[in-house]
Amino acid sequence: MPPAAIPDDPAATSDTYHGDLLQLLLQICEDFLANTGPATHHEIDTLLRARGITGGPGWLIDMLGLTRLRLQDATHRDEQGAHHDT
Repeated sequence: MPPAAIPDDPAATSDTYHGDLLQLLLQICEDFLANTGPATHHEIDTLLRARGITGGPGWLIDMLGLTRLRLQDATHRDEQGAHHDT
């Protein structure tokens, strides 16, 4: 039997937009990675280097944050456009 949905869980509500959920997931990953220890950072660095990325964990954390901010900006512009259309 699946666990009961948490009432305040944004992933469980039907009115949560995919962009909002993606922003939340990016924030969670950003927060988690920013607060991990050296062993996890080493594993992330190894994973990134295997993909040809040499920026290290700091680069990944920055990219998560920048992507989240871009999504927020795009969402804000979409909302403003919707208000102007009505």
